[in-house]
Amino acid sequence: MSSLSRELVFLILQFFQEENLKDTIHKLQQESGYFFDMKYFEEKALNGEWEIVENYLSGFTKLTDNRYSMKMCFEIRKQKYLEALDSKEKTRALEILGKDLKVFQTYNEELYREITYLLTLENFRDNEQLSKYGDTKTARKTMIVELKKLIEANPRLNDKLVFPSLKPSRLRTLINQSLNWQHQLCKNPKPNPDIRTMFVDHTCSPPGPAGASSSTPRSPSVPAAVNPSAVAAATGAGTSVPLNQTLVSALKHSRTPPTPMNNEQRGKRLRSVPQATEATNSLVVRQQVPRSLDDLTRTLFCTLNQGSTVTSMDFHPSLHSSLLIGTASGEISFWEVGRNERPILKPFAIWNSATCSVLFQAAYAKDSNVSVCRVSWSADGKYLGVAFTKHLVHLYTYQAPNDLKEHLEVDAHVGSVNDLAFSSPHKQLCMVTCGDDKLIKVWDLTGHNLFNFQGHEAAVYSICMNVKENVEYILSSSVDGKIKAWLFDNSDTKVEYDAHGKYCTTMLYSADGTKLFCCGTSKNNGDSFLVEWNENDGVIKRTYAGLGKKSMGMMQFDTTKNRFLVAGDDKLIKFWELDNPNILASVQVDGNLSSVPRVRFNRIGSLLAVTTADGRVKIFANADGIKHLRAIQAWSCRASSKANTNPAMTHLELGEGSSARRSKSFTELPEILKCQMITLPDTMYPTAKVARLVYMNNGVGLLGVGSDGTQKLWRWNRTELNPTGKAMASACPVLWLPNSGFVMTNDVPENSEGTIPCAIISKNDSYVLSACGGKLTLFNMLSFKVMVSFMSPPPRSTCLAFHPQDNNVVAIGKEDSSIHIYNIQSEEVKAKLTGDEKCITSLAFSMLLAVLVSSDADAQIFFWSIDTWNLKKSLKMYLRDESPVTGDTQVQFHCNQINLLVCHREVLSLYDASRMELVMQWVPKAHMSGSISCATYSGNGKLIYTALTDGNIVIFNADTLMLRCRIAPSVYLMTPNLPNSENVYAAVLAANPQEPNQFAVGLSNGAIKVIEPQASRRGNNGSWMGKFKRAGKPPRHGGRACSSAMEETVSDDGNSGANTI
Repeated sequence: MSSLSRELVFLILQFFQEENLKDTIHKLQQESGYFFDMKYFEEKALNGEWEIVENYLSGFTKLTDNRYSMKMCFEIRKQKYLEALDSKEKTRALEILGKDLKVFQTYNEELYREITYLLTLENFRDNEQLSKYGDTKTARKTMIVELKKLIEANPRLNDKLVFPSLKPSRLRTLINQSLNWQHQLCKNPKPNPDIRTMFVDHTCSPPGPAGASSSTPRSPSVPAAVNPSAVAAATGAGTSVPLNQTLVSALKHSRTPPTPMNNEQRGKRLRSVPQATEATNSLVVRQQVPRSLDDLTRTLFCTLNQGSTVTSMDFHPSLHSSLLIGTASGEISFWEVGRNERPILKPFAIWNSATCSVLFQAAYAKDSNVSVCRVSWSADGKYLGVAFTKHLVHLYTYQAPNDLKEHLEVDAHVGSVNDLAFSSPHKQLCMVTCGDDKLIKVWDLTGHNLFNFQGHEAAVYSICMNVKENVEYILSSSVDGKIKAWLFDNSDTKVEYDAHGKYCTTMLYSADGTKLFCCGTSKNNGDSFLVEWNENDGVIKRTYAGLGKKSMGMMQFDTTKNRFLVAGDDKLIKFWELDNPNILASVQVDGNLSSVPRVRFNRIGSLLAVTTADGRVKIFANADGIKHLRAIQAWSCRASSKANTNPAMTHLELGEGSSARRSKSFTELPEILKCQMITLPDTMYPTAKVARLVYMNNGVGLLGVGSDGTQKLWRWNRTELNPTGKAMASACPVLWLPNSGFVMTNDVPENSEGTIPCAIISKNDSYVLSACGGKLTLFNMLSFKVMVSFMSPPPRSTCLAFHPQDNNVVAIGKEDSSIHIYNIQSEEVKAKLTGDEKCITSLAFSMLLAVLVSSDADAQIFFWSIDTWNLKKSLKMYLRDESPVTGDTQVQFHCNQINLLVCHREVLSLYDASRMELVMQWVPKAHMSGSISCATYSGNGKLIYTALTDGNIVIFNADTLMLRCRIAPSVYLMTPNLPNSENVYAAVLAANPQEPNQFAVGLSNGAIKVIEPQASRRGNNGSWMGKFKRAGKPPRHGGRACSSAMEETVSDDGNSGANTI
């Protein structure tokens, strides 16, 4: 059904609503599948009208469409089944089980078996998972909450939840307009027509003898109250264009939109009438979706003083706070927004005049003023291109943080180079340009001209790249309002559009490449426009309201995250949602904004750059952006010590200088600080070393993995001493054993010596994925049943990480240095990453930065893009004396998803992952007899727990690496480490995600202990931070208070003081 037909359905739905035809409304909603009425669905579900609920839902999605649809159907049928059991209707429950729930048996036989087992119980609440099931009303409300989440996440439904904003009685208005139109076309129009039917076109009867009556059938009259000028102009049929079949498939048979009649044609058909004035949409905030406003970049964070008029901007694709700027004076600048610094400034210069054309040299000799038309990053952030107003394009190579090198100068076009973009046809990175010479050109990175596209009859104003169905193509627009499409392997255009406004137009695709947006200024009246182009029908799909009239320049816009559009218009910043034409919000900025300021989002939509008329750039941010920038500012202040050879790095080293001198820099406690500790049962006489510890995300359980592949799960139950049921050191947990008697044991091959097990828990705490030299196994954490096993060695799996947004996708590190991105549900490897040189030892995701970080057994760190799975950067770890380190390395992201903790036996390091660079290090020295065995962030990210092989556990401030506390081994070990005895130490650490001051240690002798500070004592408030009194001034380093070693030692008798480590 076409877009106009779809809109007609919405008009009919509005008409039915006004006529109170409720049953008909919901039937049309279901049959058309255009609008899902959440309120109606909720009402029927709360009333238990399950047949209506499922029937209504079936109009929009089927059980097998996707996992969200399957989960929705299951939740509805499960609730129906439980209600039958609750009312003791066993016969009905059996019918539901065999008819409605049977279909799920093929997907999860174990779940179906558990549901069937409920029939044997006198009260299904005896089942542990259903013990919290309340009454029917409460259960239905709980189910509705879950269903709403599934509906909003379901791609079959999430775009059908908002009814378009329509004026009242819109269908009646259109009918009246049609009748007025028909009346205007009458040969003998009467001043007061009597229109009595819509079954046939209206015509006024010719004048006849007195008393003659019209032959028009008598029916209730319809008032012709709408001014005919409000009716759109009649349209003619579009001209057919021969299409290349490959491009047809990609562009979905796009065609030239109908062309409205000109004034002369209209004058022959219509009488002259006054033009209706269109009301300007002055809505500032649309109230239907206030949730969206939290994600808008509306908070002014800082202002960059560029000093000259900004003509183009582009954020780095992965360094999300790094902004590239081009100006009217021809210079380019590279800004670090978080630091408000400009480390790179490049004025315009001709790199090699000998390679420039005679035409350029003549033009430059006549007028040496050169401006930047466009700056653009390549997708991997390794190249940046600059297009100038005279002939030239400059291509730079970029290496973070501030290494910008000249790579290529091209005399690309005669006249101005109006736009520049990067593309990768046939997997070869290329640069695409367009210019005043009416040409589009494609260049490889050596300067070789690969393609020339000609066909425009005027200067080409802008270009836009996209890929559909593996077909890469270019859209171009010219100053005469023509839009053309080009294939890289065909120099002829096969598709042509008339741009809205028939003038200069810029184009952008949404992030997923499914929606095309056009923005510009109309040539005839100077009005700005922003539209979505329907590629299926070759017409405008949506026109965004709220733009000003008589623009003083070309309006600029941008889009981000498949959610928002932004445009600078009428000295305001205006926001829209992609699927709603009404303005979502507008921001009035204090400052000298031009009438049409330039705007640019960063790739993740957390920052927005806006130009001013006086050569400045204002940076706006949402909550994520502010958090990101403040973290950069804090780290920048700490990393600016002048004493370091590398100003971007702070080294914190203990054990240097005399003991007396060191003690002055420590703190002492006002009173004794004690800690609480518990040893988990069934670990007193262990048979295997603890290899992994993982807390459940809800904080009620702890999973331990032994070096023999055996996994044990401890849970804390609710008791009088522990009413919350959360993990705590003052209450003993129980070793969880399911009724099935299953034990979670991995497949361990015979030749598995030296294998280190790996294990992770899903975000919903339902599954654990683990391996110990053999196949990867997915266990049900309730029943310990094996759900699936996959990926047999070799190579062996060494580390795991679930994708933050999809529990079905897991990153798997291998001993052969590869990383597999595997989809458990579809049982396929989505990508295989290679680049590491040795065994992968650790993996960590950051959705904020859209990166996966891996480390290997040679102390190297690799940053991968999770959008393309391409390698962004690799780093080798070094000590302060620039000596390299080797060996296993572990990585973990801070909860802000920017700071990265890197643990190696010789050094503890903090990295700024947004810039992929080292910020500070801590290196144990003479008074630390052991090396680092493991480290982890606390649950709230404020502390770093670090274990040493000499038995000490030290606790740092996570921002400064300031040493806050040391727990001596005699505190948590049953017997002290004697000189000739086997050394026992904390081999693994895990921090409770719900309780920031609690952590668990797995000892090298197999025991597992949970430790936390004692909360009953005054002064420490249950925290490792405590209330300190200063024993002496901390050392100053390079004129700035440096992150000094602040120590608190906890010994076996509870005494603490200013002792050195």
